[in-house]
Amino acid sequence: MSIAIEVKNISHNFKDKVVCDNISMDFEEDKIYGLLGKNGAGKSTLINIITNQLICDSGEVKIFGKNPREDVSVLEDVCVVREKEFFDATYKVKDIFKAYSYFYKDYDYKLQDKLCRLFEINKKLVYKKLSRGMKTLVSNIIGICSNAPITIFDEPTIGLDAVNRQEFYNVLLESYMDKNRTIIISTHLINEVEELLEKVLMIKDGKVKVDDYIDEVRDKSHYISGKREDLNRLSILQEMILAKSFGNNKMCAYYGDINNEDFIMIENSDIELDKMSLQDLFINMNKKEEALYEK
Repeated sequence: MSIAIEVKNISHNFKDKVVCDNISMDFEEDKIYGLLGKNGAGKSTLINIITNQLICDSGEVKIFGKNPREDVSVLEDVCVVREKEFFDATYKVKDIFKAYSYFYKDYDYKLQDKLCRLFEINKKLVYKKLSRGMKTLVSNIIGICSNAPITIFDEPTIGLDAVNRQEFYNVLLESYMDKNRTIIISTHLINEVEELLEKVLMIKDGKVKVDDYIDEVRDKSHYISGKREDLNRLSILQEMILAKSFGNNKMCAYYGDINNEDFIMIENSDIELDKMSLQDLFINMNKKEEALYEK
C-alpha cells in the first residue's frame, strides 16, 4: 500500500474554536475518498493544511513522503478544486483554462473541450457573466483535466442542478478509470457520492469518527431496534445513538463491530438488527449530544 498523503497529529484552532483536534489519517494512492462532515466540521481547514495554504498549530503533513513546507515542489502533484475560486472576474473562460493548464504537466486539453461541449460552457464568455453553477463547472473541469496525482474537490456540486451533478460524477469516474489517481471529495452531500467512494473519512467537531473502506463502513453500520429493557442488556449500549422512540420500543443507530456476546443476545431475543446507509450513519453521528441513547 503506497501512501499519497500522510497526516500526523494535526491540530489547529481559530481563536478559541478547535477546528482540527489531533487528526491522523492516510490517503492511499489511486483511491477515491469521501471526506465527509457538516459545514464547519473542519474539512476545508484540513485541506488548507494539507496543501500548505494554512500552517497548523501542531502536527505534520507529508505528500508522497515529502513535507510540503520544506519542499513546495511536491505541491505540483496536487490540484485543489474549491466551491469558490478566486479567478479574475474579467478573464474569459478560455484564458482561465489556459492559465491553469500550465500548472499540470498531464493536463488534458481534448477532454477540456469535450466537457465544455457536454456542459454547454462558452469559453469566450467573461467569467463574471457565468452563473454560479457554470463557475463551479469551470473549476471542476480544471480539476478533472489536470490529471494531478492528487485531486481534491471541495464541495464540487454547489450551484449545480441535478442533471449536471450526475453528469459531473459520471465524468469524474470515467476520468479516474482512464487514469487512476488519488481523488478526495469533500462534501456533506452523502447520497450523491456514496457509490463512487472506496474509502470514507468522516469528521465531526474536528475529530475523525470514521476511517475505513466503504464496504467495512457498511458492515459496521447498524440499526438496532427492540424493547428498552432488551437493548439495555447490550454491552454496546453507551455507543448507540437514539434514532427513533415509540412507546417502550426504540430504534438506535450503532457504528462498530458487534461482539459475540451481544450478537448471541440479539439472535436469541426480539431485538432486530438492520443495515444502515452511509447517509443515515452521517445523520445519526452528527446528532447533538442530547439525542444520545436514553435509558
